[in-house]
Amino acid sequence: MPSFEALQQHIVERPWRAGLYAFGVLAFATLALLAADTVLRPDSFAVRSLSFEGEFRQVDQKALTAAVMDSVRGNFFLLDLDAIRERARSVPWMHEVTVRRHWPDGVHIRFSEQQLVARWGKSGWVNAQGEYVNLQGREGPTGLPLFIGPEGLQARVLEHFRMLNEILAPVELQVAVLTLTDRHSWNIVLRNGLVLTLGREEPEPKVERFARVYPRALAAQVARVKRVDLRYTNGFSVEWTNRTGAPRASEIVATGLKEG
Repeated sequence: MPSFEALQQHIVERPWRAGLYAFGVLAFATLALLAADTVLRPDSFAVRSLSFEGEFRQVDQKALTAAVMDSVRGNFFLLDLDAIRERARSVPWMHEVTVRRHWPDGVHIRFSEQQLVARWGKSGWVNAQGEYVNLQGREGPTGLPLFIGPEGLQARVLEHFRMLNEILAPVELQVAVLTLTDRHSWNIVLRNGLVLTLGREEPEPKVERFARVYPRALAAQVARVKRVDLRYTNGFSVEWTNRTGAPRASEIVATGLKEG
């Protein structure tokens, strides 16, 4: 590649070449600007197709199309892919979304739907990743367990729910309602209606203790049990319901009650 000094000498020997080089640079710059103006003009290279990849089970395709349509109009090269993604994620039941340009004039949106595992409070939901989900008034699946707890702790409640169900599975019990109070005290309602009061410590050891004695001590009489209090150091107490349905005093008493 010739050095700058050689180029200077080349021009000095034939001065007319300086004008030729200048004209070439100017012409190239002009063409580049014209090309850039054409490419980046909003009405150039218009997007003409929109495609989706994903299963439309709960997501409404018309709602998804309407949500992103304003963002996909315009120049193919000027598309704001992040804006399109956020518009797509605003549609109820949408979970993961990726957006890419599809040459020469298309936009391709790949998505997955939410996998809900529980209700959260009165109107929210929790997905399989422990994230809060707002269905914006849309109906969710029936028969899911109910979680109640402080906002932002959905993942923690889900983690304990899974561990507690593993502990209860051998005795054929399942958690229907799992509550974490503002004081961080745990309470459980099982699917058979049995209520377990656990207190503020980690709930798994207490439920393990309950699961060991449940088959021989409570299973045959579960219809008469109103509540089991597991906030004791080495035992639990049972609140029974008499034949009229009114609760009566506990028949099993344990010592070392801890504050719940």
